[in-house]
Amino acid sequence: MATMVSIKYNEQMKTFYTRLKANGKHSTVAQIAVMRKLIVIAHSLYKNNCEYDAEVYKKACGITQSKSENKEVIA
Repeated sequence: MATMVSIKYNEQMKTFYTRLKANGKHSTVAQIAVMRKLIVIAHSLYKNNCEYDAEVYKKACGITQSKSENKEVIA
């Protein structure tokens, strides 16, 4: 159930899931990939005694905001 919720409400997981689906993966395979990613993130947070921070996750994945998004955040 955590996988389904993260696909629906977490923007990074939703993007990851839709990318896999667009590449022709079956929905079950894409869900299992999201599940594995959640487990890896949870284990890393536990191991390093940290809290989840979306900005750190975006930086680690190489996700950057476009200039137009930065202007909207600043304004």
